[in-house]
Amino acid sequence: MSMLLTPLQWLLVGVAVAAIWAGVWYWFRTRLRYVIGQSSLRVVLGKTTVRRVPFEEIRRIRKPRGGLPWRWTENWRNGFFDSHRVLVLERSSGWFPWFVITPSRRYEFRSQLRDAMARHGVQTEDDGVPEDLE
Repeated sequence: MSMLLTPLQWLLVGVAVAAIWAGVWYWFRTRLRYVIGQSSLRVVLGKTTVRRVPFEEIRRIRKPRGGLPWRWTENWRNGFFDSHRVLVLERSSGWFPWFVITPSRRYEFRSQLRDAMARHGVQTEDDGVPEDLE
């Protein structure tokens, strides 16, 4: 008795592995939340902080413009088909200059983040400039 798989069985195993991977990826991606803390923005999965961006690193908060080089972004999107919710945080340091998030209410989240940063004594470069989120 040989335990070798037939080509059809290999195909079915591959499809099953791909489906499980896609399901796990979907589950993790839809469970990300964004929490504005005392001194940083945190990306949270369940009760665990998976990424933290100190307010001092954030230079500008804006919506994406057409020419954003997506391969130089750090993506922490929490949904699919969410281009209407994207916020880009331009950072002053780090390997990736742009930090991409998708809060459910983009404009409200931006103002809350700016308020928290102001309470912490940090201002973005676009403070005082007319709103670019219109």
